[in-house]
Amino acid sequence: MTIQIEHILSKAEARNRIEQLIERYKTEYKADLQELVVDWAGDRAHIRMKAKGYGTSGNLEVRDGSVELDFYVPFMLQVFSKKIKSAISDQIQQSLA
Repeated sequence: MTIQIEHILSKAEARNRIEQLIERYKTEYKADLQELVVDWAGDRAHIRMKAKGYGTSGNLEVRDGSVELDFYVPFMLQVFSKKIKSAISDQIQQSLA
């Protein structure tokens, strides 16, 4: 699944806000997360997570004017892909506003 969110921030500020969002989720959902690993290399991050028995991984890239998130949705959750995409998009948009 690919999600692209436009923004008007500098790349550095957009990355900072994404990092803050990830840290907030680590704290807020600590009881539900078995794993959340974010490996940054410049403005790209590889993300691995496992929650409630489901695992996923993907890549996030902060660009001039947009943030792109591309990740795998486990087969059993694909029926919820529209809801998942909408929820993630909304959270990233709020973070970048």
